[in-house]
Amino acid sequence: MRRLRLLAAISAGLALAAGAVVPLPASAQAPRGTAAVPLSPGDAPTVRLITGDRVALTRGPDGRQAASVTPGPGRKGLLFRTLEQDGHVTVLPSDADALVTAGRLDRGLFDVTALLAQRYDTEHTDALPLIVEQADGMTASSLNELTGLAEQSSVRRLDSIDAHALRVDNADLGRFWKTLVSADGRRTKAVDAPRVWLDGRVSASLDRSTAQIGAPDVWSAGYRGDGVKVAVLDTGADQNHPDLAGRVTAAKDFSDSGGTGDLFGHGTHVASAVGGSGVASGSGSTRRGVAPGARLLVGKVLGDDGFGSSSQVIAGMEWAVEQGADIVNMSLGSSGASDGTDPMSLALNDLSRRSGALFVVAAGNDGEQGPRTVGSPGAADAALTVGAVDRDDSLAPFSSRGPRPGDEAVKPDVTAPGVGIVAARAAG
Repeated sequence: MRRLRLLAAISAGLALAAGAVVPLPASAQAPRGTAAVPLSPGDAPTVRLITGDRVALTRGPDGRQAASVTPGPGRKGLLFRTLEQDGHVTVLPSDADALVTAGRLDRGLFDVTALLAQRYDTEHTDALPLIVEQADGMTASSLNELTGLAEQSSVRRLDSIDAHALRVDNADLGRFWKTLVSADGRRTKAVDAPRVWLDGRVSASLDRSTAQIGAPDVWSAGYRGDGVKVAVLDTGADQNHPDLAGRVTAAKDFSDSGGTGDLFGHGTHVASAVGGSGVASGSGSTRRGVAPGARLLVGKVLGDDGFGSSSQVIAGMEWAVEQGADIVNMSLGSSGASDGTDPMSLALNDLSRRSGALFVVAAGNDGEQGPRTVGSPGAADAALTVGAVDRDDSLAPFSSRGPRPGDEAVKPDVTAPGVGIVAARAAG
């Protein structure tokens, strides 16, 4: 998954018959953090596609990959196209091809490598998390039919993108797919189908410094962020830390963690860098945040393991705007470069337009993979996207860089310190 950086100066081919096994080039790289597995489908990690089909991905000692497809009930005879690019293996069923081409289905739903890397495999989850947009002309009954096939406790309305986040049990994916691609018993045209994305995982990243960005000069001129509301969407915050005590005016959990405390530590670090008082560093307050007079809102959108989902982040963004945030700080992001049309980017654009809030988003940590690596939601048009520099103002090797894939738009927008940053530590 892509990691994004926080900004310090805030305020301021081959068609195959079903079941075939396709070896892939030895150059294909395994997902980060996964080990080589024997070239045996029985031992391989397995994912369930939105179509209900099962795909096992194996890797031999020589690095060669192979995808083995087991069609879902009633799906024998379909063709499955297996592709490999940049180390990612994608398996695309023939009845999904038109919807993917039309942009109605997220290609990430068929990226087996990414699904495994996000732990959306059958060993780690029994449901597939999705974001389903209500298409123009889609009736309420059709939408209810789709959401009715999901785990009801998981359904969350996302007003900013006119969509629902939901989780569909693996056993129900086949029925969900049939419902998705049909309307009133007739085949839905690709352009009329609702847009569906994978509700991808989002992870945290670090950042910051003040003197390097000229904050002391701004303070001496009387600007400390007084009266400004800054929402920090992250892993929560330790509100008992001396630098944050009395600074947080509202907090809410969107991560299903059961509270807004910070067991991961990242959110506390970020919140103090944004607007901490600095009292914990002594009388000189040498570690005060960029805007020590700002009022802080804490949205816990990432869980105690430092991960969350796109829908949880969108829900946090909507809440921040409802709370009247002037600035929304997001040191987080999902994996893979984005062209700015993903759910988080679309939500950010809509919320920024309607509220006037400034969304400050880290560019990402994939710079060593080359250009065009800025991900979501930093790829959004309305995001103030921030790359990371070291103490010499040199671009950090890890900092994701543009241009944006697709239209070659300029991203990131600015840079800020993102190497060797000291800030508050959460208890424990």
